[in-house]
Formats: sequence, C-alpha cells, structure tokens
Amino acid sequence: MASRSATSGRALPLAAELAALGVVFGDIGTSPLYAFKQGLIAVGGAAVTDAEVLGLLSLVTWAIILSISIKYVSLVLRADNDGEGGILALVTLLDLHRSATGKRLLLLVAGLIGAAMLIGDGVLTPAMSVLSAIEGLEVIAPALDHWIVAVTVLVILLVFFSQRAGTERIGTFYGPVMLLWFGSLAALGVYGILQAPQVLWALDPRHGIALLNDHIWFAGAVLGATFLAITGGEALYADLGHFGRKVITRAWLLVAMPALLLNYYGQGAIVLVNRDAVRNPFYDLSPDLFDVPLLILATAATVIASQAIITGVFSLAKQAIELGYLPPMRIRYTSEHNDQHIYVGRLNWIMMIACALIVISFGSSDRLASAYGIAVAMAMVSTTILFVAYVRRSWHWPLPLLIVLAGGLLVIDLSFAAANLTKLHDGGWLPVTIAAIVLLIMVSWRRGLEGLGIQQRRFTEPLDAFVARGRPPACAISPRTAIFLSRGGAVTPVALGRVSDLLNVQFERSVIVSVWIASRPRVPVDERVRVLPLDPFHVRVDVRFGYMQPIDVPAVLGPALYAQGIDPDEAVYVIGHERIIPPEDIRGVRDVLAHVFAFLARNAERSVDRFGLPRPRTIEIGYPVRL
Repeated sequence: MASRSATSGRALPLAAELAALGVVFGDIGTSPLYAFKQGLIAVGGAAVTDAEVLGLLSLVTWAIILSISIKYVSLVLRADNDGEGGILALVTLLDLHRSATGKRLLLLVAGLIGAAMLIGDGVLTPAMSVLSAIEGLEVIAPALDHWIVAVTVLVILLVFFSQRAGTERIGTFYGPVMLLWFGSLAALGVYGILQAPQVLWALDPRHGIALLNDHIWFAGAVLGATFLAITGGEALYADLGHFGRKVITRAWLLVAMPALLLNYYGQGAIVLVNRDAVRNPFYDLSPDLFDVPLLILATAATVIASQAIITGVFSLAKQAIELGYLPPMRIRYTSEHNDQHIYVGRLNWIMMIACALIVISFGSSDRLASAYGIAVAMAMVSTTILFVAYVRRSWHWPLPLLIVLAGGLLVIDLSFAAANLTKLHDGGWLPVTIAAIVLLIMVSWRRGLEGLGIQQRRFTEPLDAFVARGRPPACAISPRTAIFLSRGGAVTPVALGRVSDLLNVQFERSVIVSVWIASRPRVPVDERVRVLPLDPFHVRVDVRFGYMQPIDVPAVLGPALYAQGIDPDEAVYVIGHERIIPPEDIRGVRDVLAHVFAFLARNAERSVDRFGLPRPRTIEIGYPVRL
C-alpha cells in the first residue's frame, strides 16, 4: 500500500509537468520554426559568414538564459499573488487598482499598457506560429505552396474552436504531443551538431557582441530577430496560476530549454555545412525521410503554441474584468478542480476572426515577422518595471542591490524593445494599434464606472438614512423577502429607492447585498460573507470574492440568509440596470470615453448572468444615467 501511494505521489507532478508543456511552452517551443531563419535574413541571408552564424547563435543563447531562465524562471515567477501570476497580478500586489496618483499612477499606466500589449500579441501569435509551420510545404512539396494560406486559416479556425474543451482537457491531450515535439527538437539538434561540432563555440557571448559591433547599423534588426526566440516568455508568468512555479520551472529547465538550445545549435550547424539551408534551416535540418512527419508534428505543435497565449489572454481578461478594467463577459469554467481554467467565448471569437484576417493580409511568416514581437517586448518592459517596484515594496532589498536588479533587467528589455520599435513602419503598427484599442477600452470602462458611481450617489441616499426614515404609514408591504444588489454597501441601491419612493412598496424583509472583489485571486470561505442587521426589516450583507474566483452570489448567500431566518429559495432578487446616456456633443477626450463606455455597457454581460442569479426570481429595474 505504501509503495502504491508513493508511486502515485510521484506521478501527479509528472502529469502536471506534461500538461504544462502543452499549455505554457507552446509559444516559445515553436520559435525554432522561424526565429533563427529571421535572424539569418537580418544578418545577410545566403551571404552569411561562419562568424555571423556563431554570433547569431550566441545572441539567441544568452537571450534565452538571461531573459527567460534568470528573469522569469528565477525571479518573476516568485512574485505571485496567492499563486496567481500575470502582469495584473503585479498591479494587485502593488494595490495600484484601488487608487493611484503620482508615481503609482505611472506604475498603473505601465501595467495597463503591458496588459493591452499581451492581448494584442494574442492575436498575432497563432497566425505567426501556424503560418511558419505550414510553410514547410515550400521545402517538402513546392508545388503545393499556393495552399499555405488556406491551410493556415483552417488550422487557426480549429485552434479556436477547440478552446471550448477547456485548458485541462487540452493540456492533457497536448502534453504528450509537445513532449514528442521537444524530443524531436533535441534529436534534430544533436544530428546537426554532429555534422559541425564547432558550432558549440557560440556558447561564448563574445561572438554575439562581435556580431553587433560588426553590424552596428543593423544591430536593431538583428536584435529584433533574436527576440523572436523568446517571445513566448511572458506566457510562463501569465499561466502561473494554472500549474505553479515549481512545475513550470522543472519543465523549463529539464525539457524545454535544453531542447530549444540544441535545436538552434543544430540549425546553426546545418547552415555552416550548407549555405542553401538559409532558406528554411529548421526543415533543412531534418533528413528527407522525416520531412512529412515533421511537418505534421510542427503543425500540431503550433496549435499548442497558440494555446499558450490564448489561455494567458483568457486569464488576463478575467483579472481585468473583476478589477474593473474590462466590461463583464460571460466566462465558462472548464474544470471541476481548478477555477483558473476558463473559457471566454466572446474574446475567443474576436481573436479567431482577427487571426484569420492577419494571415490572409500578410500571407507569409517573413512579412508577419515584421509585425511580430513588438507587443511582447513592450509587455516585458512593463513587467520589469512593476516587478522592481514589487521587490522594493515586499522583498526589502538594499537600494544598491535594487539598482543593480533594475539596471540589469531594463538593459536587456529596453534593448529588445528599442530593436522592435524599428518594425513600426513595416507591420509593427498592427499589434500596437490592437493594444491601443484595448487600452482605450480599459480606460473608458474604468472612468465610466467611476462616473457612474458619482451619478448614482446624486439621486440616492446613504443606506443608514433610508433605514432611519422607517416605513411610510400608507406603504404597501409585500410578504416576500427581496435581495437588492448594491454597488456600494453604505449607499441605498437605486432599485430599492425607486420601488419605495415611486411605487410606495416595501418588502417584509430587505437584504442589501454588496459584492466586493478583493485584491487577491481567492478569498477563503470563512472570509467570504459579513452580515450586519440594520433593523428588523433590513439586513446588509457584504460578499467578497477573489478576482479569479467564480462569482455565484446565491450559493454564497444561502447559509448567511438561513442564519437570519430567511429562506433564500423564496426570496426575489431586485437589481438595477443602468441605461447610459453619453453627451450629445463630443468636445473632448472625456466625451469620447463616455461614448465608448456607453457602447460597452450596452453589450456587457447582464448582472443576472454575471452574479449567477435565478432568472425566474429576478426583477430588473432600468433607469437612465447621463454621463
């Protein structure tokens, strides 16, 4: 019995690491399909010299070591909010979302820009990854190259349709495929290195420094191409809540990183032996016998690459919704065991359409590479800025050590960001435009909620004052118990005031419920509900959820109401529904934001669905609010 128990204890982490390969490392795991190829193009294509090949490999090697292994795996993954990661986790750890002024406002802006950039990158990653894999047809069967775009679009559609299955099922299915992919990367790499062992001299960072010195005018293009080898790095942090730091660290150090480095060195070796391999060093590294199986495996791997960023975007969107920076969207929880496994349908379909249009518009990975990377580079800068602020606040490092940390990380990130900015005129505008739209939505929604709260307080009253007035003499009393949702616990819900003042109706018992979203991903059950009886007829209840928890108000309220002698299954829910009226004339930025907020509010998920209220027992009272 003891032996079987120990075996299962070891199997569970192994299964988690296998699933992590299928979700976390898909993006960075498929970078060998295009990163080294783009680097060779930036250096000089078929005219590349042996020294330039070694220099490019050296840059790729040390980018992976410094940016991924040291920055993310060794440092940033430790900055979790109760196990949850991502750039908005840093925002909540610094408590920037509550109120931010001065330097804190600048940190909040950095966090929102980073989040918007990651969502923009989520549109480009599937297009770039899948297109790079399908382009293997140019090497294997040149007569079929006119089918590349059509096949790529079909695969992308399948990727997004598969999201409904959920992260848990997808990770379990994709994990073994990704393990086979990394094994193939390593095997091909060893095969190439054996043909030109001198390629291992690229481990010396002086080769990379020499390459940049010799190509000073093209250093930006070289660094921009090098950055493509680490574009999936942010997914390690975004998917932290799915698997945890230890699982991600082991999977990276033992499987992903060795396989990637071996394959890059194998590609470099094959170029040293045969300059014609510059056209597509990944596929030219493979013996002809394995070309077709490799194409199939590469296509499967790029499907997984898309999964890595898509799940990260879903997690990011969930956090932004609950923190008040994106309008509510219907979220489906796809796992019975892990509430981080979610599916955001509306976001999924928007990303799918955008990805397909990008593939059709650009048509090749070489053209798309000019647009790829800039969003992730900017997001990495944002992560570094917030991470350094977090270290200063929570780890209490000495100032000299903090300066060394900030300087070291920012030198790397800003170098890559500056290099990618050179792509703005040649396609880089696309992810920046997408990120700008997302940022506009975030700012509009946040400011709109703040304006809505101000307007509501103007035509309602403090809850204590409403209760103190008592019941009017001629007031009709409904024998039912009513549960009113309030935006602020100390303020009378607009719906309660309207029913009482306009209809002259009150209920036998009224429960005023305020839903609060905490600055942490999960709130324990014993801290979830606080009940405050106001008088024999009114009860105030404050309910707290973590920003990554499912929000089911009736399920949480049930025990608390029973304790007050109220049957929750007999109570009716009364909620207010605001009809936002923006300014008639647009005279400035505020008016533009108000119009955007009004549009978002009309299309947001309704409160009855967002809070899991029973539709047959829910009454919505609409009222206009002019911003």
